[in-house]
Amino acid sequence: MKQQLDVVSDNRCFGGQQKVYEHDSAVLNFRMKFAVYVPDNLEGPAPVLYILGGMSSSEQTFIQKSGFQRWAAHYGIIVVSPDVCPRVTFGVEKNEIEAKGLSFYVNAVKKPWNRNYQMYSYVNEELPSIIQENFNVNKDKQSIMGHSMGGHGALISAIKNPGKFCSVSALAPVCNPSKTPDIQFIYKCYFGDDTKTMEEWDATCLVADYKGPELNILIHQGNKDKYTEQLKLDNFVSACEKAGIEISVNIEEGYDHGFYFISSFMEQHFHHHSKFLCGS
Repeated sequence: MKQQLDVVSDNRCFGGQQKVYEHDSAVLNFRMKFAVYVPDNLEGPAPVLYILGGMSSSEQTFIQKSGFQRWAAHYGIIVVSPDVCPRVTFGVEKNEIEAKGLSFYVNAVKKPWNRNYQMYSYVNEELPSIIQENFNVNKDKQSIMGHSMGGHGALISAIKNPGKFCSVSALAPVCNPSKTPDIQFIYKCYFGDDTKTMEEWDATCLVADYKGPELNILIHQGNKDKYTEQLKLDNFVSACEKAGIEISVNIEEGYDHGFYFISSFMEQHFHHHSKFLCGS
């Protein structure tokens, strides 16, 4: 049965339509929003790119701040950007995890988070199913990218689903959360003190044992990023090298962690994905 989607907004942008929808998520037990950009004049089923936002973001962040629509229109790619978490409040006031949307795109196992914080399943199962049912997309031509926390979500989605995504890219991604003290606190809320379970949701730990087709990974990070110690990109690169996984890493002079950085390299990321989605 086709799921009911309610239109929140619909705006003309770079010769296409930037839309936002709302729906009831069975996976998250909550009402969710996601954005979809559909370029004009698509010929047949179009490739689709999923973009995952970072902490304190929403479905509005990338569509308003990154300027990706120009490149999506240029290459003829449908772009889907979900909210970063269900907007549920567990107590009288939101705590830091709820307030900043720190889902990390994992499936929580501990109460109360496990009822709603199943973002991995939402991004990799429920949302793609909704997109395939309601939009003219080619299910065999899909890729994924993200920023910071969303970069981690993109990496684990590609690594845990060999062959599902044609390519993956990340801008200043969190790479090794189980070894990052500030993030360990969040992971303990979701998984308890079980280190092994935490590592099952850690891109650096996962890539070390990856068995599957080429991942086609592109990463950009600024050398003025104040979160470099928390991101631990070097750990991920080392794990890829040991596993024999090819990865393209670009450290950009003078750039920080924010959307000035992101918008500056959006063209390169769409060009990367277009090679695998469009053959361009």
